[in-house]
Amino acid sequence: MQIRNALFSVSVLVLAPVACGTPKADTATPEPAPAPAPAPVAKPAAKPIPDGFFSITPQLTVKGVDAAVDFYAKAFGATKVYSMAGPDGKTMHAEVKIGDSIVFVDEEMNGTKSPLTLGGTPATLMLYVASADTTYATATAAGAKAEMPLEDQFWGDRYGHVVDPFGHRWAISTHIEELTPEQTQQRAALAFAPADKKAKKAKPAKGKPAEPAWKKIAGTPAKSPIPDGYHTVTLALVVPKAAEIIDFYKAAFGAVETERMPSPDGKIMHAGLDLGTSKLMLSDEFPEMGAKSALTLGGSPVALHFYVNDADAQFNKATSAGGKAAMPLTDMFWGDRYGGVIDPAGFFWGVATHKEDLTPEQIGERMKAAMAQQPKPTT
Repeated sequence: MQIRNALFSVSVLVLAPVACGTPKADTATPEPAPAPAPAPVAKPAAKPIPDGFFSITPQLTVKGVDAAVDFYAKAFGATKVYSMAGPDGKTMHAEVKIGDSIVFVDEEMNGTKSPLTLGGTPATLMLYVASADTTYATATAAGAKAEMPLEDQFWGDRYGHVVDPFGHRWAISTHIEELTPEQTQQRAALAFAPADKKAKKAKPAKGKPAEPAWKKIAGTPAKSPIPDGYHTVTLALVVPKAAEIIDFYKAAFGAVETERMPSPDGKIMHAGLDLGTSKLMLSDEFPEMGAKSALTLGGSPVALHFYVNDADAQFNKATSAGGKAAMPLTDMFWGDRYGGVIDPAGFFWGVATHKEDLTPEQIGERMKAAMAQQPKPTT
């Protein structure tokens, strides 16, 4: 499996000189530099988006990549498909596959921060599985913290939250009902209707909790535990001024809005977007409920690796729309043309087009050659 490492901190290791203090003048006659080893030969990429990837790949920052990969294997059945060691020999990047989705896992370093360092996260990984109850039990038994118990939700999913030992939030869900948009809106109105204190409450059957009012709107049994158009893992982001961020994603990344659910006070509780072959969910921040944006937290431990057909055109489009260029477009040693953009909500987007097919061994050799060309640290 080839590396698709978009994290800015990893790129810094091979793109930027490392220095401590001011370099001292060297008056000695320098020895001739050895001729660089020939770069490993690569094949041109067959596709701008590599096999096995969708348009958006979540990228998680953690403290302890190997431990995180082990946890995701136990909790979610993840399979490790690639890992890369840093200069100190410790794993700094890994790629795992959960269901049909790839997730990147990167070590906290060079200014990147994990949820444990930030004190929270503005992103949730929506995990669709065959049995939410089974996966929820497996994840908590493996060490995840139960944050929201599983319940049948008005939008047609059985759904609950856990927080993994590294601070990332996972919404575990199984799609159980098919609903029309009108039925979803009717159910939402009932779910968020203020309680009528004068109304008589129906007595629940003995030993059973009362059913919520929205259950009166009957859907049909779901055809699949994963709704149409979704993958196993889908990102959900908390953003400030969600309506404005949606407009930015449309202008910058060509997003298509598919759904929007406002709260009674006009804020966006949920919105859905299509970006290429991926979906993205987002909502306004509700700090009183623990939903805080990257701007409020002071950063995000989740980045988005965004594969497109033409990285240059996409990068220019995103920066012209108001995104902040965080890393210039460069042909990277792992075979992608890649640059970084920070959106107005504070999320890092690694804009990439796959250009070369490389073996893991070729990637390793290229990384060594790139790092060998960097100036040595001075004190």
